[in-house]
Amino acid sequence: MELLRQWLTGVTCAAIIVALADSLMAGGTVRRIGRLAGGLLLLAAVVKPVLEVDLTVLSAASLRLEAEAVPAAEEAGLDLMKSIIGEETGAYILDKAAELGISCQEVRVTCAVEENGVPYPASVVLVGDLTEEEQARLSRRIEADLAIPAEQQSYEKGGGEG
Repeated sequence: MELLRQWLTGVTCAAIIVALADSLMAGGTVRRIGRLAGGLLLLAAVVKPVLEVDLTVLSAASLRLEAEAVPAAEEAGLDLMKSIIGEETGAYILDKAAELGISCQEVRVTCAVEENGVPYPASVVLVGDLTEEEQARLSRRIEADLAIPAEQQSYEKGGGEG
């Protein structure tokens, strides 16, 4: 704020000096030259702070902001990847259930993240009125195709058709 105050004071003083000089000058060519010089003085007062900007400070501030933003962006990207993997895996499971002649109302997939930062489907909840035999067949298929162990699969009764 102090820098802005100094800049505004400088521009205001330059404008007052130019106006005062303009009113004291004689007419004609001298006045036109005086106005040109006054305009250049005013322009110099306006642009002076821009010419004095310390680019190293701006660069350091930019790097600091970037360093703060990168982890947040990575976290958002990881959440998005987990969401997409969960949705696609759920659609795949519904498709495989339909191939087996099994009706499911809903599939909820939870993703985890490996040590190297790669998300994978870790557990699944299937909702529908599945018999024990249908659950066993679907569970084997999920374990074989998606490597989600049977212990990480759960079944809930659904109220729809099935």
